[in-house]
Amino acid sequence: MIAPQLARLRARIDAWLRATSLGRRLTLLSLLSVAGLTMLLALNLLSSGLKDAYFDSIEVLNVQQRQLQHFNTETARLQAAIQQYLAVPDEALVRQIDGATELLFAELDTTDKTRADYADELASLRQSLQSFVAGYQELKRINLEIDRIYHRELLESAQQSARLLSLMLSRSAENTGQTLIGPASRSLIDAFVDALLKMNAYYARREVNVSLATRTSLERVAQLSPLIEQLTHDAFERAVLRDLGERTHRMISGLGSLQRAYARRAAVMERQIEASQRDIARVASSLDERHAGIEAELRARYTSRLSMINALSVMIGAVVIGVTLLLGALVAASIREPLRALLRTVEAFSRGRFDEPVPDVGDNELGRLAGALREFRQSAGQRALAERALRESEARLRTLSDMSSDVFWEVDADFRYTALSGLRANELLAWHVMLLGVCPWDNPGVKGEPLEWSRLRNAFESHQPFRDLQFQLQLPDGGVIHLQVSGDPVFGHDGGFCGFRGTGKDISKQKAVEAEIRRLNQSLEQRVAERTTELRQTNERLAHALEHLVQAEKLASLGNLVAGVAHELNTPLGNTLLTATHLRNRVHELQDVFKTGAMRRSELTAFIELSSDGLDLIERNLNRAAGLLANFKQVAVDQTSAQRRRFDLRKTVDEVVATLMPGLRKRRLVLVVDIPEGLELDSFPGPLEQVIANIVTNAAIHAFGPDEAGELFILAEPVGTGEIELCIRDNGCGIPPEVQGRVFDPFFTTRMGQGGSGLGLYIVYNIVTSLLGGSIEVSSTPGGTCFTMRFPACAPDAPEGLASVLSVTQALPPPGRA
Repeated sequence: MIAPQLARLRARIDAWLRATSLGRRLTLLSLLSVAGLTMLLALNLLSSGLKDAYFDSIEVLNVQQRQLQHFNTETARLQAAIQQYLAVPDEALVRQIDGATELLFAELDTTDKTRADYADELASLRQSLQSFVAGYQELKRINLEIDRIYHRELLESAQQSARLLSLMLSRSAENTGQTLIGPASRSLIDAFVDALLKMNAYYARREVNVSLATRTSLERVAQLSPLIEQLTHDAFERAVLRDLGERTHRMISGLGSLQRAYARRAAVMERQIEASQRDIARVASSLDERHAGIEAELRARYTSRLSMINALSVMIGAVVIGVTLLLGALVAASIREPLRALLRTVEAFSRGRFDEPVPDVGDNELGRLAGALREFRQSAGQRALAERALRESEARLRTLSDMSSDVFWEVDADFRYTALSGLRANELLAWHVMLLGVCPWDNPGVKGEPLEWSRLRNAFESHQPFRDLQFQLQLPDGGVIHLQVSGDPVFGHDGGFCGFRGTGKDISKQKAVEAEIRRLNQSLEQRVAERTTELRQTNERLAHALEHLVQAEKLASLGNLVAGVAHELNTPLGNTLLTATHLRNRVHELQDVFKTGAMRRSELTAFIELSSDGLDLIERNLNRAAGLLANFKQVAVDQTSAQRRRFDLRKTVDEVVATLMPGLRKRRLVLVVDIPEGLELDSFPGPLEQVIANIVTNAAIHAFGPDEAGELFILAEPVGTGEIELCIRDNGCGIPPEVQGRVFDPFFTTRMGQGGSGLGLYIVYNIVTSLLGGSIEVSSTPGGTCFTMRFPACAPDAPEGLASVLSVTQALPPPGRA
């Protein structure tokens, strides 16, 4: 009975749907969906209102909790700020604490006006905060007292005690050897300094063990003061020690006051500050529990109401969905058959059968779709022609690319070769060096360092572009090909990784050139090493030759000295010989007269006078010769032995001048010595004499012409602390400016080939700067040249003797030295 009625109803609905366009069918479904959604939206708005009311209530509770947490946090920060103030008092920190306290009281006043139901808890908070602030004020007062005690009773006494100790040390230094308290006063000073350090450490850190150590050090100072007072005989020192003892006892008393003040500050911190903080935390915890109860009640009420609204929403949604599904099934059935016919046509088109007819489904939306398919069938033919032209173009492009690079390659997402082309690719494929379908590092021709292949593999796995990675492949004939590859990742339309595409370049020739360059570099390094060895050997031979030249220069100088002394000895010895010969002749004459008996008194008197004058002349000449020999002996011994001894500078210079004067007088040169008596040196007189002789000889040769008269001056005076300045100057032609910087260089001479070796001033420079431990400078003008030497009166040690000074391994003078 019911089935026929349902069939008739279904027929009427089908007829109505066929008479209705697709747009109206979909509009009806949309209107039904909108009606259901409107009802659900109304329920959702009701649920949202309930939710907003619930969360507003929760937000009020959260604001109150945040206020309590803020209050608790601010009091904790105040406590930390007070701790910081106690450690490092600062006015800015005091202002910060006072401002934070005022803000907390203002927040309490605001809370009192808005929350009357929490009056008892807020009153307790206010009382705890007031106790907190009162404790803070007490701590400020105690801290000021601590500063006063430290500065007036400790620091001031310590500064005065330090001045007393300084006065006592100054007095002891002035009376060195007249006091017995030196070691004891050192112990007293050490104890006082230790007490000061520990006192400052206790003031900074307030540790009990530091306080005890400070007291112990001060008590030791107090004990040492009377003991040292008994040792000294100086009334001033006894007065200083008594005053020091009194100030030390005052510092011990001040330390006790400081300890008591620290104890009071700790007690206030514990009784008021920390206790108030605990009370505030307790009240905040109580309010938190109360807020938690209120929040649980609100949550239960919100849950029950929300459950009722959700149940109503589910029921309305089920009705709307059922009606929509039923109507949708009917509409779908009225559209399904025409769409199936059109779908069969589309499938035929997709297989390339464009001769399939397009069905006639009426003049509605599906009819318009059928018209579009007819137009598509017409354009598909044109598209086939275009695809054919595109394939031909791709073939031409591939041919050109194969000719433009050695290898073109492609790999898939698993890094296996899918395509290889290019000038060398066909050869590598034919030789089975590279294979399609395998990874690059799994090819049969893999060769080279694993690091090269690991770099290529890492580049692939990173899915990032890479450039110029190199690897090697083994060829069947035993050769090796070097490839340099670059690639870019390929991603699909959905962003998924599809593989890599890139190019490869044969760089085997370049690698061969690089190997040849490395071989040449190695050969060049070997040749450089051989040349270096040859140069080192040559330098050693030159150094040996230079050493012989230096020794020859010394012997030549000594030979000139001997020649000059021999010439100087010739005059007194000749005079002595002449006088002795004359006296001998007179003696023979007097003997002859005496034998005849005709001797007269006048003849005997004349002979006696002549003998007396002759003996005086002989004695003077022999004394002069003896002095010359003594000077020469001392100079020769000094210059050959280079022994260190104490000597008088004036006397040593006079000895050298005596040996030089014969040669200077021949040149009509005057040598003037201006050196004070008693100027003693602890140095090497022989090398110093050689320096003077070389400079004077150099001046006589280069500063004056062969027949030109001139003057030379040797001057010396003490300068600075323990130093001597020796100047040797002349009034000759001077040194040209262009060669002044080279006068100390070895083998440099302006008389090359005329007897000059170029080593005289080089030896002078090395002796002065090395053995004598000084410096030498030259200044010259057209009116004369001056060599200025400065060296210590006590020469430094010379571990290698004179050889270390005149050795050819000594550093050359700096270029440009003047």
